[in-house]
Amino acid sequence: MASGATPTARPGALVLGQTGARIHLAAAAVRAGAEVVAEADWSDAVLPGATGAQIVIAALDDLAGDRLHDAVDRLGHVPETEFGLIVTLTESQIDAVAAPLLARRITLLCDPQPADLAAAIAQALVAPAEPAARPLPANVADQRSEYGLPAEPVQVAAADVRKAIRARRLRSRPFPDVLFEDPAWDMLLDLYAAHLERGQVSVSSLCIAAAVPPSTALRWISKMTEDGLFVREPDPFDRRRAFMALSEAALDRMNRYFATLAQNGLAIA
Repeated sequence: MASGATPTARPGALVLGQTGARIHLAAAAVRAGAEVVAEADWSDAVLPGATGAQIVIAALDDLAGDRLHDAVDRLGHVPETEFGLIVTLTESQIDAVAAPLLARRITLLCDPQPADLAAAIAQALVAPAEPAARPLPANVADQRSEYGLPAEPVQVAAADVRKAIRARRLRSRPFPDVLFEDPAWDMLLDLYAAHLERGQVSVSSLCIAAAVPPSTALRWISKMTEDGLFVREPDPFDRRRAFMALSEAALDRMNRYFATLAQNGLAIA
């Protein structure tokens, strides 16, 4: 460093989790270029606020049952920070963790390797305007104005939509899955079919429908919720659960898209 130069301050990180998990989170934060300014265990009577921290990193993957639900509730009250919230979890925890926290600017990482965690933190620190580690379009809710959709929707059978979904899955038998990754459309189709069936779709079920790794699916779900295509519908019988559904705007677009197919004699794909 040149004489007299002022060192660049490193972003501060608030690390939350049990002792062993915090060690790994703190190490990943430091590797990503952050400075750990505060730590806390879920058993602490009071969690520290985000004062002095630009990013919050939390581990939930070593919790279960009431301890997990309590940690999620407490995490929901941690103030928003400049670079958002990164949470590690297991695939089996998706419904317990994702549904309550999707309203926040958050990156959910399922069973991440240390390098994946450090990369997600680093990505968040260089892109505070967007949720971390999201190789997604800037606004997936944009609609091309020149695309003429029919004014009147048509009647669509849920069975036909399910057939299209099954056909899409069959492509992976002769070819690698990675060739056909299209999580946004796969999830839109699944939620549209559920709407026609008057069914409910959990976050974990929607991740399966996306046909991509869980962390990738969760990034898409969070982004599409943020952009107004998906909405959370609380379970009236269990405040800890929520279901995903198409927003009114997304449902209208899907209806009109299928009307366009019918108008042109095209099959659902």
